[in-house]
Amino acid sequence: MDERAIATGQNSVTELGAQINAGAFWRLVPESVPREYAEPTRALVEQVHAGLKRLVGDPGGATEHPRHWEPGDVARDTRTDRVGRVMGHVGPCYQLRPLTGGREWEAYADDMVPARQSDAMSPQVRELNRRSRDHAPRSW
Repeated sequence: MDERAIATGQNSVTELGAQINAGAFWRLVPESVPREYAEPTRALVEQVHAGLKRLVGDPGGATEHPRHWEPGDVARDTRTDRVGRVMGHVGPCYQLRPLTGGREWEAYADDMVPARQSDAMSPQVRELNRRSRDHAPRSW
């Protein structure tokens, strides 16, 4: 990297720092954001940690998923990222069928998590959209 590029990068950082110190940054931030820094508390850190675990679906978090699935339960197979309805099981393998019908596939309980409402709704919405397109009057 040549010296001009390094100097330009350092100038950009210095300029950005000067703008932030002058208050330019806060004009971009909504008024609801606190303007002063407060040391995070242990309770806040634990709350954020639990929220992040829920967000990524960490089984060690507050949303422990069941290891035994009943027929009719809707689950997401994390290995294939498909959503299906539990039809039954043989040993450790569960048979899942797509929500809109179709061919079953097998998934291990360790690869299955409860489907979110949005996971379960997406195939149904796609099917309804397909049907409405197929039966929509053609005006052109």
